[in-house]
This record gives sequence, structure tokens and C-alpha cells, in this order.
Amino acid sequence: MIDNGYAQANGSPFRISTPSNDHLIITSKQLIKELIDAPPGDLSLHAVAKEMLQPKHTMNGFEWQDQRGVEGTGFVRAIRSRLTSHLPKIDRQLAMVIRESLEEELRDCEAEGTARKRLFPMIKRIVTRVNCFVFFGEELSRDEEFTTAALEFPEVVVLTAEVMRITPNFLRPLVASFVTRQHRAAKTMSRYLEPIVSQRLALREQSFNKNEAVASDCMQWLIDTSPRKNPWTPARMVSEIMAIWFSAVHQLAMTATYAIEDICLHSEHMQPVREEIRNQLAIESETPIVVERLPLLDSFLKESIRFTNVDAISCRRKALRDFVFGNGTVVQRGDWVCIPQRAMMHDARGYSDPENFDVFRFSRANALLGQSHRVKEVPDESPGNLTTSNIYWPIWGLGNTACLDDPQSWEILRLIGAQTTRVADFVRLAMLDARYNIP
Repeated sequence: MIDNGYAQANGSPFRISTPSNDHLIITSKQLIKELIDAPPGDLSLHAVAKEMLQPKHTMNGFEWQDQRGVEGTGFVRAIRSRLTSHLPKIDRQLAMVIRESLEEELRDCEAEGTARKRLFPMIKRIVTRVNCFVFFGEELSRDEEFTTAALEFPEVVVLTAEVMRITPNFLRPLVASFVTRQHRAAKTMSRYLEPIVSQRLALREQSFNKNEAVASDCMQWLIDTSPRKNPWTPARMVSEIMAIWFSAVHQLAMTATYAIEDICLHSEHMQPVREEIRNQLAIESETPIVVERLPLLDSFLKESIRFTNVDAISCRRKALRDFVFGNGTVVQRGDWVCIPQRAMMHDARGYSDPENFDVFRFSRANALLGQSHRVKEVPDESPGNLTTSNIYWPIWGLGNTACLDDPQSWEILRLIGAQTTRVADFVRLAMLDARYNIP
């Protein structure tokens, strides 16, 4: 419906009606810029997430505000700066976790020396463990009960949120309890996290003994940036941490799964990518991998995302009050504004031969753009990479709410920096796909 509407609109805004509200779909540079610049009190991403996920019912009673950061927390800073600066220090540990997880998943080989696994569930388990390592630390990342709950939690939230959409208000608490199995995953995570968070909050309130060893994980950084004047209770802090954890697994796992499938489907084009990875690993045997030095891998990953884009829309915003764009287009209070990213990425006006999977589309374009040449392969006006965030590549969102603004971090507020996991996953899996037969 959205793709057809995009084709018929020919660049003009158009509306898609849903049972709950209307979605205004915009594509022009000017309207997208106005969307980016709109105050969060007018157009809110957080309100979209609250409406979609209904955390009161899906996250065991947790309440979100309609606007992000209303209590002055520095979560965005914690994720973007502290995690990004920390990731190079744990590059080898991440590689070890990924390698161990892969070996464990593929341990039971058949007679011919191959292992057969359902790809998406396997990748979800690996991504969960690696994210747990970065987010909660090594000990919890090795606890099977905790990692199982950490994987189940976001999946149950999504399922329950969909069920809530067709459930009468008075029945929602009962139905949510049934679908979530009395919030089993959330309660399991809370049982593990509350004692740890309580201890860390107590340490923060003390005199900050510099000789005291401080944990170095996302959970600690979120605690460090939580309110001090009116500190949260451990239960509230755990709820905030779990809300941010929510999106750390599913999207990354889907993207990784499609990329691995594309490795297999387009294996005839992958040799240059493998050679690039091998050369980089050899050069940097004693130092972390520098993603910018892997332009072919980056191009492949971008093309995989572009070609198999599962999200029809991105950059969703909910109007908290009536909003008028510069051209007079009105968004009524309660309606959404969105960008039709899938249709845009399959538009021949922006991408040459868009229905063809071109492994080196973006690397060729970057080489020419770097010399100030115009290109037809992509709509970009300057070189970009996987984590670029602009109107031509709105995968990660735009503006202050963009998920990524560097090569190794992922998402604002509720998403942890899993981009390093993405990169490491693909680097190692790209090397391993010839070794393991993964259908």
C-alpha cells in the first residue's frame, strides 16, 4: 500500500489511513528537513514508540513519557559517547564471544562435516549474547537463564503489543498477563538486575572512592547519567534499562540474517570482500579492525539492507499537537509523519537498476563522489558508509534521534550500541560461511 502510494504520489505527500490514525508520508528534502527540525513537543518519536509498544501492558507496568528526556537524563550521551569510546577496548573480547557462540551453535556436525541450523533463531541467540556482554557485562552474558529471558523479552513485547491493538481496554491487563506468561521474561531479568543496580546506585551515592573498581558496561553508564537530585529507585532504574535493551536484538538479528543469506545467494561476487577482510585481519592482527578500511564489506552490507529492506517506513513521529509544514500540509494531533524508506530505496530515480542486487554499488559511488563526480548508482551527494544518517539513508533515523552517528554505535535512548556487534558479526561470519553450511 505504501509502495503503491509512493509510486502514484510522484514526490508529493500522501496519507495512509490506519484503524488508529492517519500516517502522512513525506519524501521531499524540504519536508524531511522540517520533520528533522520540528521540536519534540510537536512531533515525537517517543510518543510513537509508546503508542506502538504500550509498555504499561507489555513491559510489566512501566510507564513512558510522550517526550524523550523530560527528566533531564543523559542516556543519549551515555550510549553515543561512552560506549563508542569503549568499544575499541573490547574488540577482541567481542570477537571471542562471537566465535565461541558460533562454535557452540555449530558444534553438532553431520557426517559430511556440515552443521544445519535455522538461521534466524541462531543469529538472534548470538546477537543476544554479544549485546548482553556489552550491555550487562561478561558474567550475565554467560548465564543461560538470563540470556534466554533477555532474548524472550523483546519478542514477547512485540507480540503482546500487536495483541493489545485488538483488545478492549478493560481486558488488556488480563490478556497481557496471559500472552507474556505473567511477564515471565521481564520478571526474570528484573530478578537478576535489581540486586546489581541497587549495589551500583548505592556506590554512586557514596564518596566516589577512586580506588573502587567501577563496572564498564552500558548498564553502569546509564546509572551514571540517571537523575541525581531525585534519584530513581532500583526498580525504576531497571525498568529504564530494560526499555533501552528492548530493541537491541531483533532489528540487528534480522539485518544480520539477511546479510548472511545474501552472502550465500551472491557468493560469486563475495571473493573480493573476503580478500579485503583477510587482508585487514592480517594487517591489524594486534589492533582492532577499522571498519572504514573495509569499503567493499561496507558496500555489501548497505546493498543488503537496501535490497531486503523489511521496514516500509522510518523516522516515525507522532503529532502531540496540530503541526503545519511550510507548504501548508497539516498533521492533525495524534497522527503520524513517516518517510517511505523501502519505496525510496527501490526508486529508479535514485538508484540505477534498483531491483538488481549490486554488491559494489556503494563502493563505486563513493570512489566517484570522493573525486567530486556525480553518480547515477545512488542518490547521495557525498561519500557515505553503513552508519551514515541522511535523507537518502534514513535507516537509522534522522536528526537528534538518529540511531547512529559513528561506525560502532546503534540507536538513541532505548537502543544500545550494537553496531559493533553488527560489524564484528559480519566480518567473522563472512569468513566462516565457506566453512559452515548454514541453510
